[in-house]
Amino acid sequence: MTDAEKQDDKPPKKTPCVKKLYEKILGLAAFKIRLLEKYLSPLALLAARLYVAHVFWISGQDKLAEGFDHAKDTFATLFQPEWEANHIKHIFGKAVSFPVPGEAFGAFGTTYVEIGLAVLLAIGFMGRAAAFGIFMMALAIELCVYPDTPENYYWMLLMALIMARGPGLLSIDYFMRKWLFKQVSSRLEAVDADRDTPLTVEA
Repeated sequence: MTDAEKQDDKPPKKTPCVKKLYEKILGLAAFKIRLLEKYLSPLALLAARLYVAHVFWISGQDKLAEGFDHAKDTFATLFQPEWEANHIKHIFGKAVSFPVPGEAFGAFGTTYVEIGLAVLLAIGFMGRAAAFGIFMMALAIELCVYPDTPENYYWMLLMALIMARGPGLLSIDYFMRKWLFKQVSSRLEAVDADRDTPLTVEA
């Protein structure tokens, strides 16, 4: 191969105009990514938290409006028959029986637990734990109470997102973690400073 043919095989060099345009496109893309991660991502996580928290808050409040005895009657009338009808699942070819909760336990879970998890999720305190609790409740509803309900999948998907990403910047967890990291960093700096201080021997 001649030198002329080798030169023809080399990729063409970018002109200054094309290079500047390429840099502007990359800079614009990086700016949009930073904008999404810094502002829109926390807002999206907050919206997901508030949406699911509102649903479970209203659900718990409605069942508890007329007292805990009414909540037990509601669970025994609406949820327990469905649970008994769907508590046997076939997993890998084997029949697995899920236990049917009693009236008091089920009523407590569908009232106080729902309300408590909704509050924790909304304010972003112990956000991942609250999201896990609501995820498991939605999974139980999907498996044993109202199978093939689209809302259950929406709730589980959003709660899986919170468990993976955390409650976001607009949460108590974020500020507590920031404060904790600051305290730990100051403690470590103090320890390093003590180590660097030379020892003095009194005469």
